Amino acid sequence: GAYANLALQAITGQSPRDRALITELVNGTTRRRRHLDHVLSAFLSKPLSALTTPIRNNLRMGAYQLLYTGIAAHAALDEAVKLAYRFGHPGVAKLTNAVLRRVQREGQNVPLPEDPQAALAIRESLPDWIIDRWVAAYGLATATELARASHQPLPVSLRTNTLKTTRETLLAEFAAAGVTAVPSPVVPEGIRFPEGVALGELPGYNEGSWYVQGEAAMLTSRIVDPRPGETVADIGAAPGGKTTHMAALMQDQGRILAIDPHAGRLALVAENAERLGEHIVTLCPQEGTVPLESPVDRALVDAPCSGLGVLYRKSDLRWRLKPEEADALPTEQEAILAVAAQAVKPGGVLVYATCTILPAENERVVERFLASHPDFAPGDLAPHLPESWRADARDGMIQLMPHRHGVEGFFIARLERRHA
Repeated sequence: GAYANLALQAITGQSPRDRALITELVNGTTRRRRHLDHVLSAFLSKPLSALTTPIRNNLRMGAYQLLYTGIAAHAALDEAVKLAYRFGHPGVAKLTNAVLRRVQREGQNVPLPEDPQAALAIRESLPDWIIDRWVAAYGLATATELARASHQPLPVSLRTNTLKTTRETLLAEFAAAGVTAVPSPVVPEGIRFPEGVALGELPGYNEGSWYVQGEAAMLTSRIVDPRPGETVADIGAAPGGKTTHMAALMQDQGRILAIDPHAGRLALVAENAERLGEHIVTLCPQEGTVPLESPVDRALVDAPCSGLGVLYRKSDLRWRLKPEEADALPTEQEAILAVAAQAVKPGGVLVYATCTILPAENERVVERFLASHPDFAPGDLAPHLPESWRADARDGMIQLMPHRHGVEGFFIARLERRHA
């Protein structure tokens, strides 16, 4: 990331706990960059951009510690000044000390624009265009919740590999290892770690007893609802979380076509399937817009998307993604969905999923697909959803929101092909 040049020297030789802290400082500074720049600019006599990259990033990391963490102010200031000496000169170190001391005293009181939408974008460190689109789609109150959620971690979760063990057995093994874990309320295979967890210390990984996966992703495979003996296409399969989940739901009987254009990432599907003891996955290195050679009972389109539902996990995405890139995605999404539809047998199921919260990539894509494919109809999501979520499903679609559902922002639609 942008701050690695300042963090790298502190990582080598540190304990896993310290490395995790440094990683969070880098990621947190990246996520909060816009607000940090707004505050720092109030105490600088020249533009922040006039400073060298290391000094600019050092100021940001120092301000992040002072404004957003419980790290002692004297420790944050001392480290920032040391780094300023390392990457600058005595005058820069003096500037760093003076600016960060003002951040410590006055940083929480730096005024924001009067316009609530502009203020939200700065306060929650998001580009104007993302806030604009969320407000247009959901209103300012929900946009505010989404913006806040983009900085909030969700509980770590994993999926029980039901081909090898049960959730109850895993929970007992974790408890015996002194790890706090609870059953997921979203899917019957899921396990949550409300207090966090060092995944490398959990028992059962080498034995293939579990797979790290978000609960929304697990729910997607549940909505596909594949059955033993069927042929299923997973389009956009890498790295294989949903592929291997569906293989387990199929009791490793039938065939799954794991389709992905990236050979390196597709190799991860094979590695994960092998560790989990699954044998029904066939790797298909091809674009999602290439027609399938044989009909399938069910197809999952895990579509390329803007990723705005996973902004916490991808700390720099908010700054990398351009609005024109998001605008171009629906055309590609619709093309992949249409190709998948051609392969689904009459009576079969087509599931469309993204990890974003923009209606243009979600509901609008599905609505246009249904308008041009009268042989498909919305399916029933209710049997696959937690009871408290069922009222949020409409016309075979559900938009999961981090602040409302406690999972990553996912969109899932279940479409069913009518019998001939």
